[in-house]
Amino acid sequence: MDSNVDKTNFVATILIILLVSVPLALYPESGARIMQLSYQFVATNFGWLYLLAGVSALVLLLWLAFGRYGKVKLGTAQDQPEFSTYSWIAMLFCAGIGAGLMFWSTIEWAYYYQSPPFGAEPKSLEAAKWASSYGVFHWGFIAWAFYCLPSIAIAYPFYARKVPVLKYSVACNYWLAGREESGFARLMDFLFMLALIGGAASSLGFSTPLVAALLSWLTGIETGFGMQVAVLGLCVAIFATSVFLGLERGMKRLSDLNLLLALLLLVFVLVAGPTLFLIKTAVSSVGTVLQNFVAMSTWVEPFTDSRFVEDWTVFYWAWWIAYGPFVGLFVTRISRGRTIREVVLGMLIYGSLGCALFYLILGNYSLSLQLSGELDVVSILQEQGGNQAIIAGFERLPWPGLVIFLFFFVSIIFSATTYDSASHVLASSASHNFRPGQDAPRWHRTFWAVALAILPLTLMYIGGLKVAQTAVLVVSLPILLTGIISSCALVLSLNQDFPRAQDRGQPE
Repeated sequence: MDSNVDKTNFVATILIILLVSVPLALYPESGARIMQLSYQFVATNFGWLYLLAGVSALVLLLWLAFGRYGKVKLGTAQDQPEFSTYSWIAMLFCAGIGAGLMFWSTIEWAYYYQSPPFGAEPKSLEAAKWASSYGVFHWGFIAWAFYCLPSIAIAYPFYARKVPVLKYSVACNYWLAGREESGFARLMDFLFMLALIGGAASSLGFSTPLVAALLSWLTGIETGFGMQVAVLGLCVAIFATSVFLGLERGMKRLSDLNLLLALLLLVFVLVAGPTLFLIKTAVSSVGTVLQNFVAMSTWVEPFTDSRFVEDWTVFYWAWWIAYGPFVGLFVTRISRGRTIREVVLGMLIYGSLGCALFYLILGNYSLSLQLSGELDVVSILQEQGGNQAIIAGFERLPWPGLVIFLFFFVSIIFSATTYDSASHVLASSASHNFRPGQDAPRWHRTFWAVALAILPLTLMYIGGLKVAQTAVLVVSLPILLTGIISSCALVLSLNQDFPRAQDRGQPE
């Protein structure tokens, strides 16, 4: 094993994958029940904390971007961005959202339409209003704030304070300076790797059955667990190859291509679908989110027994939190030479806008089929599942084979780019020393690409979608707590360094 590999973190992470996956596979019913009980306990008792964390993260980031620290560069005064703005946006977007966006943006509205928030009548026009809007909120500014805050908290000490490791614990450099191998630092990094594996497992648990259903439609081969295993194997092969090639030849090229293809898919659905309805509904949806943003961000349902917040908003905030350090580490790797303001506004604006486009076009197209009576999407969802409901909607478009193939291709590449970046991050987190612009050895990155597939395969085996949702919430709570500590460390570090800053806002 390479002498630069952090053997403690490497071995501990492998053990936790096996210790979680093996019992779940041997006792699937008990495992699913325990995970669901854990979900209910965390969501019911700590849901309010997740909502407060979301609002706080967004406010703190806006203060950083528009305050006196906005011009602070992540790197030396001479450093220039390593990647073009287009490639930087493509990579952070493809790393941050994955193929889960393809599933949820198309069908999430149907869950809200049947069980709407704020006491609306199910399947009413009021329910349709919330159904067309809530996905934009869940994948919007607060979601990307959960991604962006760890990015700044890690990137600032790594580039400005020149910490020689690229791990989650770097975010607490204010307190850990010189003690990067301490027990607390190792605990933070271990919790992060656990959260990343759980989050990655959840996301692959969502996207793999969808890709399998799309492939089944295209080939005529019956879908099932065997097909899902084959699809997962294909995803692993793609992103293992990508991580082997490295960021420039692998992740960058995949991200550039996939962002272009995704935009082509959206434009086609917009033009070939009910264009006027989609435009009018998009304007209305954005207006609804803007008018109700504070209420949606702080609504915890104290007066009803509805579980909308626990089942959806808390789940999503947990997902972003669990993924936050991973995205933060990856964004750190690709953001040398950019200012804090550039990173904050780039992630909040481009990330939110990109996700919104998927919901406003794909989701509202599917909603239009339901409201017009052309297709009963809700009934298909209830009887056959979300994947079949998505496919049935695309079958109503011109050239359905081409559309479904493009949707399939974009989905599988989104999966690959997400786990490509996850493999890079796991490899760096299991290494001792790391320099700006450096990548872990190829064997190390490729190993994690394969290891990441073990837990999602187990989750699909024991219970599918609901169990995948449960896993991400359970692993997110310790990351939420360490995130509060690292946010404080970031502010204290900037306050300590800023008096020595040069006129251009760059620490010495």
